[in-house]
Amino acid sequence: MRDRVFRDPVHSLIELSGDDRPLEGLIDTRAFQRLRRVHQMGLAWLVYPGAEHSRFGHALGAFHLAGRASVALGLDPAIARDVKVAALLHDIGHGPLSHTWEQAFSAADHEAWGTRMVLEDPELRSALEAISPALPDTVAAFWQKRYRPTFARKLVSSQVDVDRLDYLLRDGHYSGAGYATFDLDWILHALRIENVREGDDAADLVVDYRRGHHAVEQYLFARSYMYAQVYHHKTVRAAEHMFLKLFARFSELCRAGAPPPGLPAAEKLARKEPLDVQDYLALDDVSVFAAMEVWAQKARDPVLGDLAARLSRRRLFKAIDLGDDPRAAGALGDRVAAVARANLGDRAPYYWAIDSIARIGYDPRDGHGSSGPGRLPSAEELFVVGHPTHGTVPLGRLIEELPLLRPSGAVRLLCAPELFERLSAVAEAWLSENAAEG
Repeated sequence: MRDRVFRDPVHSLIELSGDDRPLEGLIDTRAFQRLRRVHQMGLAWLVYPGAEHSRFGHALGAFHLAGRASVALGLDPAIARDVKVAALLHDIGHGPLSHTWEQAFSAADHEAWGTRMVLEDPELRSALEAISPALPDTVAAFWQKRYRPTFARKLVSSQVDVDRLDYLLRDGHYSGAGYATFDLDWILHALRIENVREGDDAADLVVDYRRGHHAVEQYLFARSYMYAQVYHHKTVRAAEHMFLKLFARFSELCRAGAPPPGLPAAEKLARKEPLDVQDYLALDDVSVFAAMEVWAQKARDPVLGDLAARLSRRRLFKAIDLGDDPRAAGALGDRVAAVARANLGDRAPYYWAIDSIARIGYDPRDGHGSSGPGRLPSAEELFVVGHPTHGTVPLGRLIEELPLLRPSGAVRLLCAPELFERLSAVAEAWLSENAAEG
């Protein structure tokens, strides 16, 4: 067979050749092709017109970097294959609009659904078994943090992994933001495998400080800036909160026995009913926005119809900056609720939200929308070796010494435009009171 080649704007050519050629069977499955219809950056395209790229391209990019890292580290061919397949499929369980969907439905965790897909979807499971009979269980072990050796799993999911390395470069390219710039080649050059603990699983993925600390710092700063300026852009967050309000109302209607038409799979999620993999695969950005357009024109429920129309036509909530005081959410909630209710009556809760966000530099628990740094057992931490003072040390320990990456945040009041002036006055009054007390 001839090699399969994809032309990619981030990595140039991505090839399925040699031992990777059989992976074409995975790419051609319904489950993988569905990723073409899931936006990589959720609702960010409402702010950044170029950010229309999909999880499909990102999955190919992660696979490509997994191959490069496997070569650089000299991995055993069987382990390298597992890493590349896990990277290719790492996002296959994402619902519509990616992480926003997970916030709307607690039963929509993308790793849990990815596990179900590789085990329960006949087409995808068959494609995996055609490569190796044990491969479905092997891929599931990556998500369940059971895969050994640990260093292989961390290439796919850690704080310097092929997922994050690709999505930062990709999102920076498509959004047009100039913040996602770092030395990818040198980071891959600085990765090593060394023993950092005792026991059978002593070997782990590490960063060589002497080679790579500047490149890794550059990457972490790029990530922090992308969250601050792109992922947490006030209008992006406003759109996300509108989506959450819309689907909170959708879920209430489903539980009340009056489900809006068009999304039977989401209806089951709202009612916390069992949902099979084939029905979940019918959920993507296209199906959700098609349903929203119907609701915008024909919904019997006025709140559902209005929120759907606002999102479809980009009539988004406004943002009011409340500074970085975490007390703002608790202190202002009752005041905002009272003003909103006086103007909108019982509909008011759907038309405002207080958004507390954290600037992300490094968080070993996760990387997607977490609220700040934390510590994990050493088996889940990424280590730096060769530090002139500390020797072998968790990466998070060194990051804490960089002031610009220390936890910081912002609090914003998001509201419908018709509430903006009145709630701005409420916010200004509170900020003045707070300043006086300070």
